[in-house]
Amino acid sequence: MTGIQSLVSNMQAQWNRHDVLANNLANLSTPGFKKDDLAVIPGSPNAMMPSTMGGNILPLGDLAMVQWTDYSQGPLLETGRKLDVALNGPGFFVVQTPSGPRYTRAGALAVTREGTLVTSTGFQVLGARGPITISSDRTAITGRGEVTEDGRPIDTLRVVDFPKPYRLLKEGHGLFAPADPTVSPQPAREYEVVAGSLEGSNVNSVETMVNMIELLRKYEAAQRAVQAVEEANRQATQDIGRVA
Repeated sequence: MTGIQSLVSNMQAQWNRHDVLANNLANLSTPGFKKDDLAVIPGSPNAMMPSTMGGNILPLGDLAMVQWTDYSQGPLLETGRKLDVALNGPGFFVVQTPSGPRYTRAGALAVTREGTLVTSTGFQVLGARGPITISSDRTAITGRGEVTEDGRPIDTLRVVDFPKPYRLLKEGHGLFAPADPTVSPQPAREYEVVAGSLEGSNVNSVETMVNMIELLRKYEAAQRAVQAVEEANRQATQDIGRVA
């Protein structure tokens, strides 16, 4: 029975990883998206992840599923739109949400009717002095994130970073929050703001599809093994009944 339970746990883990990879693939074209992955390790759910990976440990029977986010930079895609910005290097833009400051690599910005600089989902983008208000259509953003109007600086985009490995939670809309609310971000270093570009998703479509196909094959093989064990048990029960 333990063998079947182990097979079932493995099947569940493979299916969960398939869901994670499918979500990655669905966000192939999402600016600033960071792919997730899931590994299965035998033993106690209290096992620790390697310090370079971070991640969440989830119990599953006699296994532990470890899910983490890959924060490697995606490709920089030129758009030519002056309010599109990408980060080349570490860090996150800071936006204001109803739940407080949140952090993102998605730099498709816009200006509201009131002149406030916001993300594509309407959250205010924060500068060194708070929300940024723009009153001219002759706006530019420099490589250090300085926002100018008619060549006159009005504010600088806040770009911050966290200790690595990152311990961040995804909140949708390309937003991240620190898993530990007491952790405060620090000013980012060694980055460049690239205007007229967006950072693409770091999902590799070919690699992801190959992994999904392999997972489906493993799942089907485990399913056949479970069916074979169940058939053997059924046959053995019938044989015992005839002997009795």
